[in-house]
Amino acid sequence: MPFTPYHLGPGLLIKAAAPTRISFAAYTATQVAIDLESGYYLFSGQTPVHRTLHTFLVGGALGVVVGVATSMVGARWFRRQVEQAGPAGRCEFLMWPSVWGGLLGGLMHSLLDGVMHEDIHPFRPFSDANPLHGVIGLTALHLGCLGCGLLGLLWLSQTKYWQATL
Repeated sequence: MPFTPYHLGPGLLIKAAAPTRISFAAYTATQVAIDLESGYYLFSGQTPVHRTLHTFLVGGALGVVVGVATSMVGARWFRRQVEQAGPAGRCEFLMWPSVWGGLLGGLMHSLLDGVMHEDIHPFRPFSDANPLHGVIGLTALHLGCLGCGLLGLLWLSQTKYWQATL
């Protein structure tokens, strides 16, 4: 599956840790943008499916671009909802929280996929090595991502910044 919802778990935990400084929308949009690459190669039958966007350098840079786009587009499309949201919701489309969310999304994508897939070269162009692959098992990785998501949701539900939007 080119877009994995497991990646969203750590994003929720990051959002909970810095609710007004990180855009979960930009983090999520970056996950999808990076996996467009692997989706293209997967569906066209080409290998490897993880290439340039699945690196810390390019994935992080793409995340910044996606963050800027999220801020510019999101602020217009969701203006009414943003005006009614609490502080954590209002920051979803502010420029700096969007840039940080996108950057962290790009870095986390490369990290998580680097652990899971052997065709990832997260340190390119500096190295073709993938010291992340297999550091922990697939089940542990998925459970860790799910655990992060549940912890993030619980933490967010208890945060004063978020309660105004619920």
